[in-house]
Amino acid sequence: KYLAPGATENNLMPDFFLDDLLEVDKKEPVEQQTVTSTEKQSSEPAASGPIMDVFKQIEGFLSEDIVKKTNAVFAFHISDQKSDWFLDLKNGGGACGAGQPAGKADVTFTLKSADFSKMFSGKLKPTTAFMMGKLKITGNMGKAMALEKLMAKMQKS
Repeated sequence: KYLAPGATENNLMPDFFLDDLLEVDKKEPVEQQTVTSTEKQSSEPAASGPIMDVFKQIEGFLSEDIVKKTNAVFAFHISDQKSDWFLDLKNGGGACGAGQPAGKADVTFTLKSADFSKMFSGKLKPTTAFMMGKLKITGNMGKAMALEKLMAKMQKS
C-alpha cells in the first residue's frame, strides 16, 4: 500500500543505514541457523529448552506492579515447533507458560524458535524482527510495544 509504482514486496531491500533493521549480534554461524530450522517438529511444547528457559526467567520478573503497568495478555505461536505459549500480564500477579492463555490474548506473536530466543536475549530487536518479516503481530500494536519495553528491562537486570 506504500510501495512506489511498479515495486513489489519481493524486490524491496532493507535500509542498511538504519540500525533498527540490523541484528545486534551477527556472530552466529549460518550452520547453526539452518540446524535449528530443521529440528524435529512436535505439536507439544518442549518441557525444557531455550523457550522454556525464557519463560522461567520471565516468571522471576512477574509482579503485581508490572501487571498494573502492562495490563495485557500475550500469546506466542512458535511456528517451527508448532507450539503455543502465553504471558498473562493482566490478571493477578501475572502468569506464563505453555499453551493458550485462560482468556483472550490482546496480542499474538508468531515467530520461529530461533528468533524468539534472539529477541528475548537482546540479539534481535522486536521492531527489527517485525520489519524483516521474522515476527508477525496480530492484535493491539500498542500493547505489543509494551512487551518490548518489558524485554528491555529484563535484559538490563
